[in-house]
Amino acid sequence: MQVRIRVAAPLLFTLLVLASSRALNHMDQPLALLLIVPGYVVQAWLFETHRALGGTGYVVTMVGVSALVWTLILLGLLVATTKLLRLLSP
Repeated sequence: MQVRIRVAAPLLFTLLVLASSRALNHMDQPLALLLIVPGYVVQAWLFETHRALGGTGYVVTMVGVSALVWTLILLGLLVATTKLLRLLSP
């Protein structure tokens, strides 16, 4: 089975945007907090530098950054796994 990055990346990003937006309302649960942490760190940094966005900008920053970070991490793992499997296959 061949996974194409051009198909996997937008699909994975869309799924992670939906999951991150859902996790934003459930930050009292550990899995949701883990999912939203990258966006939370960026928003905290923006707050400390007096560039924080309020309202809709807050939500877009939290969800967008979280989805982007997790997409890049998961795609990196996918690429590393496929290269390892190609290397090990005869």
